[in-house]
Amino acid sequence: MLYYPISIIIYTASGIVFLAIIYFLFCYLLSNTILYLNRQPVPKNPKDYGLEFEDVEFKTSDDVNIKGWLIPGTIPKLIMMTHVGGLTKYGSTTEYKSISKLYNKEIEFIETAKHLHNRGYWVLMFDFRNHGESGTSPDGGKTGVGLEEYKDVIAALNFVKNRESMKGFGIGFVSFCMGANSTIIAMSKEPEAFSKVKCIMAVQPISMEVFVRKYAKTLFKSFGLKIIFPMVKRFVNLRSKHPLEKMSPYEYVKDLKVPILYVQARNDPWTELEDIQSFYDNSPEPKEFYWIENTKHRFESYSYFQKNPEKMLEWLEGWM
Repeated sequence: MLYYPISIIIYTASGIVFLAIIYFLFCYLLSNTILYLNRQPVPKNPKDYGLEFEDVEFKTSDDVNIKGWLIPGTIPKLIMMTHVGGLTKYGSTTEYKSISKLYNKEIEFIETAKHLHNRGYWVLMFDFRNHGESGTSPDGGKTGVGLEEYKDVIAALNFVKNRESMKGFGIGFVSFCMGANSTIIAMSKEPEAFSKVKCIMAVQPISMEVFVRKYAKTLFKSFGLKIIFPMVKRFVNLRSKHPLEKMSPYEYVKDLKVPILYVQARNDPWTELEDIQSFYDNSPEPKEFYWIENTKHRFESYSYFQKNPEKMLEWLEGWM
């Protein structure tokens, strides 16, 4: 029988325990990046782009203070723009170090808003809870990737409804990623708030489980998919009231009451195209799908309409 010195056994056991601690700590910290999205600064406002605007704020049903910009138009139609998780109503700067640093170009949603303004639309842009200049949610700042943020969409709709100068306005949505999730979920949960909404453009809505799985595989290859992802998912599910697999608009798209245009980059490396295809397939008519071609990064789609507004404007004008 082969015997090992007690010192070797102790060192081996200590090494295993140390590696286990590092593994669990690493996965825990990764779960933080999912539950607590980056709060970026808001470095510019519409005036920097030659647009008049009004600073506005309103409260959600759970008492979160939401801050936004209202850009006046010339026709009684308003477009509500909702942003990507981890970004702001402004967009994202290249200087800010976050997940968006993997994309080395500025994302400027105000440039997209300017195209809408030039067509006469009023535009309302706001920071979601735990983002930009808006308040922190009651749970300490955790995201629901739409499952909590939908309350901000409802609050924005109520703000428009209760403002005398905008009563009777037709409303359209230009919604990005988490903003698209939030808009779809809001319509399902409180359809009466959408009585004036005419259409939705949903740019790359996403199931968070799919996103995290693809992101883990991109960063850590098969090791990330088999070893890192399952534990990160477990931590998220233990720490959030919304399981990772439920952070998706999939269950809610069937309740859409207005025309929807889905927009997706065909070469998006951070999702599975079957995911957004399933949203489209389960949405009622009328609906449309628009592919963005020849991109290399998911974030390119968020900048796409800054320079290519034609499809967006065509869709809105067709239904507004």
